[in-house]
Amino acid sequence: MNTDYRYKLETPRVTGRRQQKTTCPNCGKRKCFVRYVDTHNGCQYVADTVGKCDHQHSCGYHYKPSEYYHDNQWATEPKASETHCAPIPLPPFQPLPMEYVQRSHSPQSIFWQWMAGTVAPKLGLSQERLQQIYDDYLVGATQKEDVIFWQIDEQQQVHGGHIMQYRIDGHRNGFQGWTHTPLIRAGLLPPDWMLYQCLFGQHLLSQRPNAHLCIVESEKTALIMAAHQPEYLWLATAGSGGLTPEKVQCLQGRRVTLFPDSGCYEKWSRQMQLTQGIDYNVSQQLEAYPANTDLCDVLLGE
Repeated sequence: MNTDYRYKLETPRVTGRRQQKTTCPNCGKRKCFVRYVDTHNGCQYVADTVGKCDHQHSCGYHYKPSEYYHDNQWATEPKASETHCAPIPLPPFQPLPMEYVQRSHSPQSIFWQWMAGTVAPKLGLSQERLQQIYDDYLVGATQKEDVIFWQIDEQQQVHGGHIMQYRIDGHRNGFQGWTHTPLIRAGLLPPDWMLYQCLFGQHLLSQRPNAHLCIVESEKTALIMAAHQPEYLWLATAGSGGLTPEKVQCLQGRRVTLFPDSGCYEKWSRQMQLTQGIDYNVSQQLEAYPANTDLCDVLLGE
């Protein structure tokens, strides 16, 4: 019996409730594990270990309901009930004030120190060029010197800010979050405020209507490639799972080249097959490198 349609990964679109990410049973990282729900049984969780980890490269844990019931014969699959998931209408998109972006726009992050102190000299970039890229992409910083990658669409509507913690060597320190979380906690946003992501750098589409677009996974790579190859407009999905049909609708009528991290070529190719009206090519350039390698790693010789 195929259980993939009855059981779905928990998302607001499936359940009508906010997604509850938990600790991954494999890698042990917090708030990165999405569980499967039974859509024919009131959207109850199958089990705490049945789901998928966000860290697809470093962890890769994905335990499906069909595998769980095969491995655990004692766990009888419940009969389908009349209580199906009945998703309630999702909250409307509510952009964040541009004031937050403007107030946070600062080079006072450890990420910026690495860019200015390591990347610029290695690639022969002037500080002025680097500053221009930082200004174009409206990169911000927190008071703890973490970097904020703002997601802003063509209408200059702020969708959210992706907070990431980097070490001085340019590698992530593990922590990542979103600007809306403390705002909800402080009562500055309603409790049901929902993040509707867009591409990092999307606000630049209207400024460069004829530019060839290049899509990468990480914001870090998009910034470095934008400084190194400014003839292209570089955008980022903010994760290997971030290449969704909803996100790429803005690319209609544009020429696009996608550069998935090594190991994600097939996945991104399948995702793009779900789209229409986009003149795209998925590059296999990175498939010759070890898993989880991106353009930034190759460019910097890492």
